[in-house]
Amino acid sequence: MILETERLILRPMEWTDSSNLLEYHSNSAIVRYIPWTQRDSDGLQKYMERILSESTSQLVNDKDYLILVWQLKETGKVVGQSNLGVKSKENRTAEIGWVTHQDFQRQGFAFEASYELLRHAFQDLKLHRIVAEIDTRATTSAGLASKLGMRLEGEFKEVEFFKGFWCDMWRYAILESEFEKGIK
Repeated sequence: MILETERLILRPMEWTDSSNLLEYHSNSAIVRYIPWTQRDSDGLQKYMERILSESTSQLVNDKDYLILVWQLKETGKVVGQSNLGVKSKENRTAEIGWVTHQDFQRQGFAFEASYELLRHAFQDLKLHRIVAEIDTRATTSAGLASKLGMRLEGEFKEVEFFKGFWCDMWRYAILESEFEKGIK
């Protein structure tokens, strides 16, 4: 599956992306509030092996997921990635996430990619509800969720022990019927 925006191609990860991915997967500030540890070359290779063998574009069953990298149309550089995973097939619910390369933040790429993935999820995959679980310390991600029209549904205190600390999480969500109405 390939999705396109004005500046990006969202596509499945490829082995040739490894050097671009390592630039942000190895950055401690980028991975601080996301559920993976800082990766070196070996860690990235293991991650890519798993993603390339498990990720799917079908999103049919519970726990199916896809990961799409954001490739700049102009240069071919990968500047981030999105994930979408089925939480409940029966309830047509999925979870979305995103991460942006440190040199390409605050340029609208995360919004552009996430908006297109939401559009695809609602229009093409016929999902009903999409959630984002965001560490309360990741205020930039919370701002993006709001800008996408997602609403804050709740804050969960010390919901998980994460990288040595009890972590509070926000849950943002958007329904198919709300998509595009709430874009800010």
